[in-house]
Amino acid sequence: MNQKSNLISHLKLTLMAMFWATSYPVGVWLAQYKAPETIVVVRVLTAFIFLVILAKITRTEKFSLNKKIFYQLITLGFCGFVVHNYLMFIGLEFTTATKGALINGAIPIVVMGLDFLLFRKTIRPGMLVGSLISFVGVLLVITEGKLVEVMESGIGIGETLFLVAIVGWGFYSIIAKPLLEKNPPIWVTAFPCLFGGILLMPFLAHNIENSLIMLANRHVLVVLLIQGILAMGLGFLWYYEGIKELGTASAAMYLNLVPIFGAGLSYVLINEHLSKTVMFGGSLTILGVVWVNWFRNANRATN
Repeated sequence: MNQKSNLISHLKLTLMAMFWATSYPVGVWLAQYKAPETIVVVRVLTAFIFLVILAKITRTEKFSLNKKIFYQLITLGFCGFVVHNYLMFIGLEFTTATKGALINGAIPIVVMGLDFLLFRKTIRPGMLVGSLISFVGVLLVITEGKLVEVMESGIGIGETLFLVAIVGWGFYSIIAKPLLEKNPPIWVTAFPCLFGGILLMPFLAHNIENSLIMLANRHVLVVLLIQGILAMGLGFLWYYEGIKELGTASAAMYLNLVPIFGAGLSYVLINEHLSKTVMFGGSLTILGVVWVNWFRNANRATN
């Protein structure tokens, strides 16, 4: 890869992190409507239409849908959008955008853990230390340093939903790996968006009154359409392109920027302030992820 192409890849991944981070303040802003399924459906269907048009314009090669791939794409849609996205937006009705973004910062650690549990990928001592640092960081963010009180009363519903959501994203990442090896990233991104939207339709129909009230606001609709194109369409596509061009470890490093952008945007857009404990916990989460990736890359370089 030449230097210019490499620079473009890094720029795309930085923009991807910023686009993804906008979901947190937007989710808090839209929480008043109590229609999380509608937020996800509008975003993913917009992304699907956008990606299909983009594939036609760029003349991206097609890939054939056999039974195995079909079920894999449905599973991706379920894990990525029904579990992760849907639960994330429900969670933002009960917790802050900053906390949500910081908890999501632990996703690379979740992916590493699933790699170990499902595929027996080796976790070296240095990587284990990074994982523990990240875990302590997430614990501080969730409990705000009040561990004993939380153990007695239980963690909040918003934080609980985010913990389940990041596991969904972990499975989304793992299941996508074999598909990305043989198929264009644009299709591996597009079809799960479609299937995720279809799977959420019954929830939307059940909550149709709140959905119609929300979509009647043209400002909300415009924001969701823009998010569908930028956060869901280009963001996911550029992430998969980054994996293909730079490698999984290098592309995943940019997930560390999401909680940083998320916290900054939440402060600027919805005036959310960070406690020192949450800031420290978020820093530990990011440090742990960077630590793990550094050890992973160091081990690869010596092998």
